[in-house]
Amino acid sequence: MSIRYDLYETPDIQQTGEQQPLHPRVVINGTVDQNEFLDRVHKFTGISRSLLSGAMQSFQNELRDLLANGWNVELGDIGYFSVSLQGPPIMKKEEVRAQSIKLKNINFRPSAQFKKEVGWQMRLERGESFTRPHGKGHSEEECLTIVNDHLGKYPCLTRADYCRLTGHDKQRALNELNAFIEQGVLMRYGAGKQVVYTKKYPCSV
Repeated sequence: MSIRYDLYETPDIQQTGEQQPLHPRVVINGTVDQNEFLDRVHKFTGISRSLLSGAMQSFQNELRDLLANGWNVELGDIGYFSVSLQGPPIMKKEEVRAQSIKLKNINFRPSAQFKKEVGWQMRLERGESFTRPHGKGHSEEECLTIVNDHLGKYPCLTRADYCRLTGHDKQRALNELNAFIEQGVLMRYGAGKQVVYTKKYPCSV
């Protein structure tokens, strides 16, 4: 088994007009859902499929409860789960109420050992991403211009806005928006259907 990658030109964030260097990005094969994941573990360990399913649900429930009660959770060499919060901008502590503080995100930080093991297992080969435009749709550079134009007029962008502006389907839109986040162009706020994207501005020192 190997992992495929494709090369993309880094967006010209400063709009210099100069050619930008290429950067590698994983070509995603798809998503392994929970049922397939359990089938794979069952196949290679021989542990009862029903036992694995029950254990998975128990792990999920316990992880949820611990995170909701303010604990960080370590899952062996896999890594750590934690939560982050968001609230309104305030200047004084007495200005904020508990009702205005909400969950921002559930964070996962892989352990150094797990990252090493994934790296050891990887066998890289060049491939082409099905999300990359090959004569159809807008290029990444064009999409970035569209995003910047929109965010120059409005405070945020939704996935539906991106689909409407670019003509790209939902999955391609999500892949491209996530790529812009990885490149430091956009920031994501909210969760589920409430997700919006905004410009990521450099931190002032």
